[in-house]
Amino acid sequence: KISGNPLWADRCEDIAFNSFPAALTPDLKGLHYLTCANQVQLDKNNKAPAIQNGGTMFSYSPGERYRCCQHNVSHGWPYYAEELWLATADRGLCASLYAASEVSAKMGGGATVKIAEETDYPFGDTVTLKVSAVQPVKFPLYLRIPRWCSDASAKLNGKSVRFAAKPLSYVVIEREWKNGDTVSLRLPMQVTVQKWEKNQDAVSVNYGPLTFSLKIGERWERCGGTEAWPELEVFPTTPWNYGLVLNEKTPAKSFKVVKCGAGALPAQPFTPATTPLELRVEAKRIPAWKQDAQGLVGKLQASPVKSGEPVETVTLIPMGAARLRITTFPVIGQGKDAQEWKAGE
Repeated sequence: KISGNPLWADRCEDIAFNSFPAALTPDLKGLHYLTCANQVQLDKNNKAPAIQNGGTMFSYSPGERYRCCQHNVSHGWPYYAEELWLATADRGLCASLYAASEVSAKMGGGATVKIAEETDYPFGDTVTLKVSAVQPVKFPLYLRIPRWCSDASAKLNGKSVRFAAKPLSYVVIEREWKNGDTVSLRLPMQVTVQKWEKNQDAVSVNYGPLTFSLKIGERWERCGGTEAWPELEVFPTTPWNYGLVLNEKTPAKSFKVVKCGAGALPAQPFTPATTPLELRVEAKRIPAWKQDAQGLVGKLQASPVKSGEPVETVTLIPMGAARLRITTFPVIGQGKDAQEWKAGE
């Protein structure tokens, strides 16, 4: 907020919508020390030396395991809410992070303005801002355009607003604002596939600000704590060792976006059962890709990978909803370059 660089806000929402919810139990009573892109078993056992620190790093603890973390993690969502709206150097207001909210601020000559924000972001692509003011007041309103959005648009009182909406920028609407003025910002979301060339050419999948993970069945077991504040382990009940079958020319076309449920967002949307969005994609299992002796995901090997298994349709859910997850996927080869997975390496 000091630099005015929208990159930092983008990084804040990336953490808040993806890694942060996955680090906590859905009821927010427990957290674990490490949240990994690929993490298919959350048991209490020591993972050293593969995980540098000794002792329990993966199980969800209510307060006994992870030193200062419990004191810090409670600040995550309050700090996020605190940074939704920022003052600007030219006496304006900036919608820095998007969430349903209401802000009250003194503008210009001291007139108080209220803006109510209505949105389902990050599960919806529209942000509506409604202005309440006793008297007209002039000030600039800044709207952040995320780096993933290349086709943003806005309407003021139902009429289109012209602006150059570049990704990773701020759009500024400066005018004399009146009671009842309404701004509608649309941030169209699309599937994108990112290749990690330095990580065996594996891929990750995004939809707007959300990163997606394989949906894995979860079995929760208490391993300590109390009934009210249990320590919990989570074990997989469905296969996880999948590689994605992707359209070679346009990988993003391999995915189908599925909207779940209707009406208002659930109070806790970051669970497999309540997530408002899912992706469907074809995949094949890689039988030689297994957990190691410590229950960790076997090491990624170079894509494209050869698999003789049948094609299946699998479901991906937002990473924040997936306590067990594969988020960095091997790609199944469809030609001569495909390589056999080398078991045990």
